[in-house]
Amino acid sequence: MRDDGLDGAPARRASARPTPPALEPGEVDDGADPPFVPFVGLRRNARALGGGLLLLVLIGFIVPDLSPPPTGPPVVELLRGRIVEFLPPGDGVSVPDVRIQVLAGPQRGETIDGYLQGPSGQRDLPRYDIGDEVIVNASLEPDNVFISVADLYRVPVLGLLLGLFAVAVTVVGGWRGMRSLIALALTLAVVIKIVVPLILAGWDPALVAIAVATGVTLATFLLTEGARPQTVAAALGTFGALALTAVLAVAFDSLARFTELRGSEDASYLQAIGITEIDLGGLILAAIIFGALGILDDVTVTQAAIVSELHDANPALRGMALARRAMNVGRSHIAATVNTLVLAYVGASLPLLVLFAAGRQDPLLTASTEAVAVEVVRAIVGSIGIVAAVPLTTAIGVALVDRRLPFVPVDRGLARGWDR
Repeated sequence: MRDDGLDGAPARRASARPTPPALEPGEVDDGADPPFVPFVGLRRNARALGGGLLLLVLIGFIVPDLSPPPTGPPVVELLRGRIVEFLPPGDGVSVPDVRIQVLAGPQRGETIDGYLQGPSGQRDLPRYDIGDEVIVNASLEPDNVFISVADLYRVPVLGLLLGLFAVAVTVVGGWRGMRSLIALALTLAVVIKIVVPLILAGWDPALVAIAVATGVTLATFLLTEGARPQTVAAALGTFGALALTAVLAVAFDSLARFTELRGSEDASYLQAIGITEIDLGGLILAAIIFGALGILDDVTVTQAAIVSELHDANPALRGMALARRAMNVGRSHIAATVNTLVLAYVGASLPLLVLFAAGRQDPLLTASTEAVAVEVVRAIVGSIGIVAAVPLTTAIGVALVDRRLPFVPVDRGLARGWDR
């Protein structure tokens, strides 16, 4: 018996032939399987990986130490040791209660007696056991020799967590994930080898932050995204939003008339230990710039990619129509990212907020205190920069659609992930 369809026509037998895969933009189907190329992913990413590793080597081994020369020996030296024995309690507080073997430094192999302490002194001691590797505070003053266990040595645990992070980024992100890990290492190397030493040497922290943020943004974007028009759009959007953030931070810092310390205990500690060459106001501004930069990178790269992908999906979409579509997505990104930035500042200041709430004072008066107002300015200024980055990057990305830029190859839309 013949099986007819709903309209009376004979039903077609389902074909067992598989549907051919969809072609990516720029690819041509010649009916033959592509030839096998060994290590194709590595070959495509060799230039980016090699360039990133070369920059790391240059910064780590070629860039000289930019820190100012020490004015004298450190008052306290940190050592790595291992607890070998707990000593019986004595009659007074001046009797040592732990024996430590030094594991690194000039005193390696020596056994010294000291006192058990923690990050907050003796108020909150970690769970110390025999065999634990610990951080030892050694006072080097001739008239006051004092040895104490300051905290646990947690580098192995942190290394394990870092390894899990690297594996997750590599598995999910593929070759681009590996490039992002190199970019992250490059950023940390620049901060440790260039930013901190130059600030200690007395350079203006804000100028250092702006210059380094510009260089790091260019390098990391090229490493992770490659030389493409959308990378140019993301970089220009980042620079524009970062400039706006810096201008607003300077303006409202002046309007609020903050003191030199800006309510920061860390800044006051720098003065207490005799470091007076640093511009503390500029240091807070540099912190705002770097804090905003981390979020701005995410926003601008994503928004530039949205513009590019929308145009690739519909090449006829351009101009205001393309900008409207991209902004529909960008508005959702704004809502989530601004909330993320504010929550990050709230998380950093939560103990302080709880402390003020426990005093049951007027919330407006509490918000007006410098310690809270500085964080409010940082959060809102950074959020305004994020909001401005979305339309700015969208406008630049739309303007660069189908434009041939010098030194930027045409994007052939190759598959991303392990092949990109």
